[in-house]
Formats: sequence, structure tokens, C-alpha cells
Amino acid sequence: MKSRLLALSTLLLAASASAISIAGSVQGSAPADLRVSAWAVTAFGQPVAELVSAPVNGKTFQLVLPESAPPARALVPVDNRLSWPGLIDFGKATASAQAAELKLFTYRDVNGDGKRQENEPLKEVRAQVGKGELFVVWASAPVTVTASRNYSADLNKGWNVMMVEVRGAVVVKPVDAKTSISLNIQ
Repeated sequence: MKSRLLALSTLLLAASASAISIAGSVQGSAPADLRVSAWAVTAFGQPVAELVSAPVNGKTFQLVLPESAPPARALVPVDNRLSWPGLIDFGKATASAQAAELKLFTYRDVNGDGKRQENEPLKEVRAQVGKGELFVVWASAPVTVTASRNYSADLNKGWNVMMVEVRGAVVVKPVDAKTSISLNIQ
């Protein structure tokens, strides 16, 4: 099957420090009914709640994350049960906090109603940032998470858009509005 790339850029909206928009454009062809969606996931990466979705119109789309907290069923304690990208051998959290990881999925909106139905399969898409992976997480309080291989993620209260690069050491750093992000859809 031919691969298609969606190029994304993240934009921080001026209206609020916690409102984040992920906008993108499709390079190559995409089905006319393709939607990109952002889901809060369990600690094991299973989708729990769709927070937002958007159609791919022409060759573009835009997701605006809600300012409110993800649903309680998606929140997990920031502790050794986390399975975030690059996080191996959890070290510590500097504060008590709850978090919810967000992952991107695509689906074909076959009935055109703008909402995902059970018969519209989700396909997880990994967003790449250079040689790293996009990591989006909501935190209930400011917290720094450390782990082996120099993993250190400084999270603000609310949504955090990060890049995780795993090499000898793990690099975790914030993504800004000028960072090039791409989704590989196969």
C-alpha cells in the first residue's frame, strides 16, 4: 500500500495558554472522507475518549484541543505505571499529579456525519518530529518526570506538546509553533 504523509505544525492560540491547535496539510492523496482525531488514551495506549476530530478538506485540517481536562477515566497518576514514549524505568515525579496522554488516529467517515461510528475503524498514526516522536499530554499540575537514560519531562498544568527522541539518552523537549511535524499514514 502506498504511504501518504500529513505534514503538521502546532500553533499556540493567543486566547489561552492551554488552548492548542494542531493544523496540517496532506502531501499526496487521502480519501475524501478521511478524518484526523485526537484521543485521550489509557496508560496502555488504548483510545478512551475522542477529544476532537477534523476532516481533511482539500489538503488541510485543524484540531483544536479543548481547554478542559480530559475525562476522568483517561486520567492516570503520574507514577511508575506510566508507559509514555521513551519512558523506561520510572524514576520520580516532583509533584503529585494526574495525566492523560493524547494520541492521533485517522478514520474514514463513511456516513459523512462528522462523528466516528463503531463501523469506522480507528488507525493510530505516529507523529514524527525530526528523529523523534510527538508526545502530547495533559497534566493536572506542574510536574517533572524523570526516568533512566536521562529522561526528564517538564510538564506545565494543562496541555503539553513535546518531542521525545530515543537514542543513547532520551531527549524530551517542548515543541513550538515552528517545529515541523509529520504523520505517516500507510
